[in-house]
Amino acid sequence: MTWRPVVNILRPEAIGGGAFACAQNALVWPSSSLKGGGDYSVDFDKLLSPGEFITSFRFEAGGADLAWTNLFGNIVTAWMRWKAPGTQSVTVCALTSEGNSKQVEVNITVSPREALFPLDLPDSPDAPTQSGGKLSSEAMDSWLRALPTAPPENGSGWYNNAGIPTRLGDLT
Repeated sequence: MTWRPVVNILRPEAIGGGAFACAQNALVWPSSSLKGGGDYSVDFDKLLSPGEFITSFRFEAGGADLAWTNLFGNIVTAWMRWKAPGTQSVTVCALTSEGNSKQVEVNITVSPREALFPLDLPDSPDAPTQSGGKLSSEAMDSWLRALPTAPPENGSGWYNNAGIPTRLGDLT
């Protein structure tokens, strides 16, 4: 299944010009806590030439445990749990269809106080489900298309909110 990132997305832009354009400085994700985490993304779209796309990518995050990575269009995503306090630096590098390497450095401040709800590393979006099946992109796309596009009248349930599955009401 493809992970569709919706939060913690940074969008670096080229600065300078011509052959010497480089990514902007000071890319920063919102702060987190020790043993906290989530999905963090970088959208490389504004660093790519017309028609150029990402073919592979890599995250280097020494201060975090990396659960999984995913590519959605030109957005690369990693699910990370922070294991060291202080300012952490994450290097994100993408290889493009034109053979170019686009690399950015992203910082995040990690509080020395542990998260009130420490997180376990989650399975990747393509991992087998508890029932033994596999949650595929095709299955999720089919489910999303089947959802109503307006919130449920009773105020509880799933609906397709502009392509984002949204749940209203009590989760129990």
